[in-house]
Amino acid sequence: MLFHSFEFLILLSITVLVYYIFPKSRVYALAWANLLFYGASGFNYLVLFGIVTFISYFLALKLHESKNNLYYYLGLGLNLLNLLFFKYSGFLLSNLTSLLNIGFQNQDEFISRIILPVGISFYTFQIIAYMTDVKRDEIEPERSFIRFWVFISFFGQLIAGPIMRGYQFLPQINDVKSCIWKESRLKYGIYYIMMGLSKKLLFADYLATYANRFFDSYMNFTMLDGWIAAWLFAFQIYFDFSAYSEIAVGVGHLFDLDLDINFKSPYISRSPKEFWKRWHITLSSWIRDYIYIPLGGNKNGFVMQCMFLMTAMTLSGMWHGAAWTFIVWGAYHGLLVIFHNIYLRYFSDFRNKLKDKKWYNALSVFVFFNLTSIGWVFFRAKSFSQAIQIIGKMFNAGNLTITSFQVKYLVIVAGLCLMHVVEYLVRKNEQEIAGKIQKHVPVPLRALGYTVMVLALLVIAQTEQSTFIYFQF
Repeated sequence: MLFHSFEFLILLSITVLVYYIFPKSRVYALAWANLLFYGASGFNYLVLFGIVTFISYFLALKLHESKNNLYYYLGLGLNLLNLLFFKYSGFLLSNLTSLLNIGFQNQDEFISRIILPVGISFYTFQIIAYMTDVKRDEIEPERSFIRFWVFISFFGQLIAGPIMRGYQFLPQINDVKSCIWKESRLKYGIYYIMMGLSKKLLFADYLATYANRFFDSYMNFTMLDGWIAAWLFAFQIYFDFSAYSEIAVGVGHLFDLDLDINFKSPYISRSPKEFWKRWHITLSSWIRDYIYIPLGGNKNGFVMQCMFLMTAMTLSGMWHGAAWTFIVWGAYHGLLVIFHNIYLRYFSDFRNKLKDKKWYNALSVFVFFNLTSIGWVFFRAKSFSQAIQIIGKMFNAGNLTITSFQVKYLVIVAGLCLMHVVEYLVRKNEQEIAGKIQKHVPVPLRALGYTVMVLALLVIAQTEQSTFIYFQF
């Protein structure tokens, strides 16, 4: 069920009404909404999701009561095996076949029958984080299965995040009976939902058409074509993924629930470290807390720190998809982080002299945005060889041409960069801007503007039913 579908609008509206009319039944209202939302993707996968959730809930209780880590490893194994089977069995089988030069009977038929359950990567990581926190005695296990189900399956963020932690979200779910209707929550909810829908329908889907056209004709790329393709996809995936996350935050506001902001204008980042504090924030913090730090973090010397970073970032790439392109994308970002750490370690005096210079910061943003765009080629390409060919063309200065066709897209990219900066400034000063709008723009005019925007988005939503990119992960 897509966020920009009429079915979702009906489900959301009915759930909000029931939620506030029957305060004692709020947890059950959310539980049923979650069932209907996920069930729309397929009854069999709903049953699988329910079984995995219940077993994880039971094992977490037993783990807390007995302090026997066997229950933790059983829960970890269950969730990882579930993820590995549906997401990686085809990839592993295909690579094993190629490596050993053997074939398995009915292999292609077996792989074709495996359909990836929507949201499996996100709910798996959320359950693993919960069980790990219970094991570490950082949280108490949830005693009510209904509340645990709502925590794991909240329909606002189930399919593509943000990834919520138990200490953040469970207390809110336990306190839903005391929630009261707040006009400010309604306004913020609609604000985030409208912002997300605008990003998806007006920008992400629009850019997808052109990005796809470029990548489909990569064999004829000039140097500039390759860069334009990378830049277009960089903004397409940003608008697409941040759109889902912001709609999720908006849905949370409607139920007086706080979900994490997952994106904070990532393309103004000056370094890899800053980028991962702005891009897919809940995943990068998950990788840090449940992979990088348990491996050893920065406690075992610089060389080991680099190895742990490389491992964590490569696993992050694997999480995104069962393909070598995603693994290379993760490893590429690992190398960017390592090289930046080397720069900070051995050229700190040089950096300290320049870090307050505006031109240096602007140059850092420009360089890192383009380094990130190179990585997106691996993410977007259909194969590793295609990605290498495109990147090779991007650095083939002998094939540089500038046509009026390319100038058109350069203007579009420049406009997108400007919009990104404006978005950052608006987010930074949104309270002040909102106050000025309320003070200087009459209520009827504001209402008319909002109504026109809502109607326009609803019309577009009925004609454009493209899914979100991260649904496949």
